[in-house]
Amino acid sequence: MRIAILVMAAGFSRRFKASGGEHKLLALLNGKPVLQHTLERVAATGLDVFVVTRPEDRAIHALIPAGCAVICRSAGIGDSIAAGVKAAAEYDGWMITLGDMPFLTVESLLAVADALHRAPLVRAEVEGVPGHPVGFQRAFFSALASLSGDSGARAVLNSAPCQAVTLADKGCLLDIDTRSDLQRSAAL
Repeated sequence: MRIAILVMAAGFSRRFKASGGEHKLLALLNGKPVLQHTLERVAATGLDVFVVTRPEDRAIHALIPAGCAVICRSAGIGDSIAAGVKAAAEYDGWMITLGDMPFLTVESLLAVADALHRAPLVRAEVEGVPGHPVGFQRAFFSALASLSGDSGARAVLNSAPCQAVTLADKGCLLDIDTRSDLQRSAAL
């Protein structure tokens, strides 16, 4: 089974900017941009990676390895997921994660990928709290490819039984939305 990791990086970073920062994916965390941390971890899985971003985000493009960028003309999470799934249409499954989750471990990504080989719909869970990544087998292609706007894949996740992948990795739950999130995260 061929699985691709789709990294969502097409948002406008409004909350982070409103809290006094630049784009959250470019904000430095321990000397590197947040997105670079995420990309290094997803690349270390050995799975193929597609990063969904907007055409004008040139500084973000510079962080993405050659051949991994998917351009999305809208910043809605639904549009981003649809663009990523369509770009990776030849795969048997897709794992979706967010560019602002720099602490998600390689081991957690691989655990969800492994579970996706056995279940059509999987999701990381830490202490009973659902997190990322989430994984979908090919049966969900049409539903994912038709997403649009600000509605993500929640309806797709709720459309069928979802296998929880129980993990201890708090990185499955931690994302960077504001400068205070970044400051707290730097201590980790």
